[in-house]
Amino acid sequence: MIYYFSGTGNSAWVARMLADATADRCEDMSTYLKNGWHPPPLVPGERLGLVFPVHAWRPPRVVLDFINQLPPPSEESYVFAVCTMGGFAGNTFSFLRQFIRLDSCYSVLMPENYILLAGRESDAQIKHKITAAKALIPKIAASILAGKKAFLVKRGLLPSFFTGCIGALFNWRVNDRKFHTTAKCNGCGTCAGLCPLSNISLDNGQPKWQGNCIHCMACLQRCPQQAIEYGKITLSRKRYVFPDSC
Repeated sequence: MIYYFSGTGNSAWVARMLADATADRCEDMSTYLKNGWHPPPLVPGERLGLVFPVHAWRPPRVVLDFINQLPPPSEESYVFAVCTMGGFAGNTFSFLRQFIRLDSCYSVLMPENYILLAGRESDAQIKHKITAAKALIPKIAASILAGKKAFLVKRGLLPSFFTGCIGALFNWRVNDRKFHTTAKCNGCGTCAGLCPLSNISLDNGQPKWQGNCIHCMACLQRCPQQAIEYGKITLSRKRYVFPDSC
């Protein structure tokens, strides 16, 4: 079984590609979290995969919440994790190992999607990264099928600093106070349906953020009307969602 978390579609695509290559199933962690469901125990010897984006060089909080509900895999189960990232992973997996045993770890470079740092990359950059990921995923799948104890991760420079210090600062400071809608909002409710933490409610057709946000940016990036902004920083920045054509 492969469980994934995805804000703009990068990790969902990687999870599905891996599931196809390994003849496995994949399911969205958010479905379990939003409905209060608990994942079923693994069949003895069943593989367990976790696919998620890096948030400030750490696993997103929702991934840790999901793992805390996951029945511990037996020693016979092969457990792997794959992170998607815009640059490098830092010590994401060292952090994750505090919560779950891992046999192998992998990172996949994908288009940048944290709009507070930068807007959408060029079409050429996006195509280049996705093409490279398409070539890498079969190699990761082969390693998983062989049950290898692998660590194929781009950690980058100063991984302890980025995961330990910047990651801690991000989680301390992250909030939703600057989210707002423009006149383009038509009250469709897509944002509320997308939020993995059910942090958005509709008040007279207008979204309201409730103070429990991890900055996955699914609401802002995937709004059909591009009507959600974060302060003034996103006003001129193009949105990114994993392209349907890939």
